[in-house]
Amino acid sequence: MPLRREVLLWLRAAWEDLEDAELMLEEGRWFRAAFFAQQAVEKALKALYPLLAGVEPPRLHSVTELYRGLRGWGFRLPGELEDKLYMLNKYYTVTRYPDAANGLPSESVDREEAERAVEVARRILGYVEEVVGGAEEEAAG
Repeated sequence: MPLRREVLLWLRAAWEDLEDAELMLEEGRWFRAAFFAQQAVEKALKALYPLLAGVEPPRLHSVTELYRGLRGWGFRLPGELEDKLYMLNKYYTVTRYPDAANGLPSESVDREEAERAVEVARRILGYVEEVVGGAEEEAAG
């Protein structure tokens, strides 16, 4: 049985956001890179809801809340990724709104933060991809 179309769409959207994050790193747009890294992880986690729980993903933007919900369905990130997940939450707001950034969003994230956010996102997406691939093989076999 093929995976639900929704799972694959969420996952593809996550990879597209990661591509945008990497492009923003190349351009030195640190705040945008961090924002797209957060978006990539948010969408990757949302891809898992229909797969693991058979439900639509919640309309949340907090990656830690999304993850907490998935843990209730047996999903766990490897320890080092679980420990770093929380750092992505702030990039949903501080990279977009001056009142959240306490100034210009473009001045709220430096290169080191952006690179770390993109690396964490890349690793989480890779792990989620493995989970989805394993579920696809299990469904086919």
